[in-house]
Amino acid sequence: MSIPGTRIKELVAHRWDLASETFDTHASHGIQSERERNAWKNTLKKVFPRGRLKILDVGCGTGELSILFAEMGHEVTGIDLSEKMLEKAKAKARARGMDLVFEKGDAESPAYEPASFDVLINRHLLWTLPNPRLAVANWKKVLREGGMAVIIDGIWDDGTLETKLRRAAGCLGTLIMERKDPRKGHCGYSEELKSMLPDVRGPPPEKVEMYLENAGFSGIENLPLTEILEIQKQNMPFRERISFNFQYYLVHGRK
Repeated sequence: MSIPGTRIKELVAHRWDLASETFDTHASHGIQSERERNAWKNTLKKVFPRGRLKILDVGCGTGELSILFAEMGHEVTGIDLSEKMLEKAKAKARARGMDLVFEKGDAESPAYEPASFDVLINRHLLWTLPNPRLAVANWKKVLREGGMAVIIDGIWDDGTLETKLRRAAGCLGTLIMERKDPRKGHCGYSEELKSMLPDVRGPPPEKVEMYLENAGFSGIENLPLTEILEIQKQNMPFRERISFNFQYYLVHGRK
């Protein structure tokens, strides 16, 4: 028996509520150094249109990138299904004296008027969506003419034996050396829930490009995020670096 769509989203929100407590401690989630922060800003400056932008951060999580966009001078709204993630995001913004909007919202169907934003961006989101094609089509609707969709993602699990061995070794090393479960802070989806998500292992960039093309976006480009990945790995112990090995990219297109 398949899980109803509304139930899928309830389960997803619950899992990320549980993950919120330690979410930012993971290298691919929280920005861990000033060098990484600057690398993100430099990359996004090359991609974003010029000027002060109105940005929608879809699946914003704890607001890590939302705050970075605000630091860059943009007007930012972040949405997420997880209320616990949003609590973290709001607390971060308050601590920095920033005026950001964080709201509970469905990443597949953002509840905003057409042509409301200059940029719609998300990071590590597509794999969590049961209907990614529908999501990308709906993202286009809330963008202004000439607006940009930016998708940051990776192939998290390519299914190879090497990847399985790397992850097993990394988990074992952390359990032995630190007496903690490195999987805590991640979603921990059930196999049944995973079966409902077409991109659960992480979509290859070519598939993301296809989603954008099918939704009518133009000027689609794929930018490898190799530098950011290497920066993230620098301060990791070896037991973590061995499993931190995947294709990481940014794909963008214009309405």
